Amino acid sequence: MLSADQNISIIMEILTMSLESASRFLEAVAYDETLRERFDHMQGPEEFLKIAEQLGYSFTTDELLTLAREQSAGITVRRHTGVWKWLRSINWV
Repeated sequence: MLSADQNISIIMEILTMSLESASRFLEAVAYDETLRERFDHMQGPEEFLKIAEQLGYSFTTDELLTLAREQSAGITVRRHTGVWKWLRSINWV
């Protein structure tokens, strides 16, 4: 049986891995329009996450949105192209 500290350590490691996966995903879609197009007609988060998982990414929608908010914090001028426009176009974001 694991101690409470060991359980917390495992949970923190999983969360870190998920956030790293979400970060890699955002970086990939930022530079790959073809990849973004694969997600253009998603009907909801379950379908979105299923495709992301098939591509080797593992994260929750909350982790993705939290990371996107953190990465865009303090940005006052937004381009109307690229990954941020794409994220805003996802109907459940």
